[in-house]
Amino acid sequence: MERISFVLASDSLEKLHAVGLMASVAAVSQMEVNVFVTMNAITAFRKSTVEKKGFRVEGEVGRHLLEKNSQMFYDLLEQGKMMGSLKVYACAMALELVGEGLDKYLPVFDEVLGVAGFLGKAGGGQVLFV
Repeated sequence: MERISFVLASDSLEKLHAVGLMASVAAVSQMEVNVFVTMNAITAFRKSTVEKKGFRVEGEVGRHLLEKNSQMFYDLLEQGKMMGSLKVYACAMALELVGEGLDKYLPVFDEVLGVAGFLGKAGGGQVLFV
């Protein structure tokens, strides 16, 4: 089985959505998929951010995603998990820096990992940084 891993570091709605879409399609296409959520991207998964739809929008596509109540990146990740081999990991360092536990975040995360742990899971496959 092919493996692809995404390092999701941006809190841009457009980039979050792109990774959610690519990851879910890869999982449905029988690829093993890992998504490592780090840096500012972790904040987009906060329950409070999602409830307020307080995402950082960069342009027209992001605005339309919100205006048209499109399926969101976290929903796409959940679908990929249900239909294929997709795992989502929260970055231990990012959580430590913001001083929060996973209880403040959507239940999309499978595990909290450090960089070394993620690289172990990503080994042998392609890694894309977004």
